[in-house]
Amino acid sequence: MKSIRLLPALGFALVLTLTIACREGGHGDDLSPVGKQRGPGSSHGHAGHHHTPPHGGAPVVLGAEAYHVEFVLDADTGRLRAYVLDGHMEQFIRLPAPALEVILNLPDGSQPLTLAAVASAATGETVGDTSHFAGQTDALRGRTNFPAVLSSITIRGQTFENVAFDYPRGNE
Repeated sequence: MKSIRLLPALGFALVLTLTIACREGGHGDDLSPVGKQRGPGSSHGHAGHHHTPPHGGAPVVLGAEAYHVEFVLDADTGRLRAYVLDGHMEQFIRLPAPALEVILNLPDGSQPLTLAAVASAATGETVGDTSHFAGQTDALRGRTNFPAVLSSITIRGQTFENVAFDYPRGNE
């Protein structure tokens, strides 16, 4: 009889533990020195773990949700932007990299696109200390979707290579 009364308490403890683990960053972003606050950029739904890109772009997950890169295309100009973010897509992560390379897999063949580091007086970001990268190619003008590969990115000593994604879906 005592074990029957203990069962609801154990169930409650399990739910509480899982809730706290998820809220406290149990999805691989524990490398970030920034506080682990939940915000409007992420949500947990019944269909699984989901994060909303802050610029409405394509979310590309790196590792076991340790980090994300959000790709945003301006189809009118062919300009592709990349923003490096933490595992919950809430905090920007600055990199020392001068550029990132993306391989576009277009119908007429593969094409490399260099996304150069972008400085911003508003955020204090500089080339060599930025979370924002951008590049332009006429091959992306008028496009609404395309497959691509992020060649390589190193974040806080961890390197991710040949990360495939489809724009605008991403790889989540």
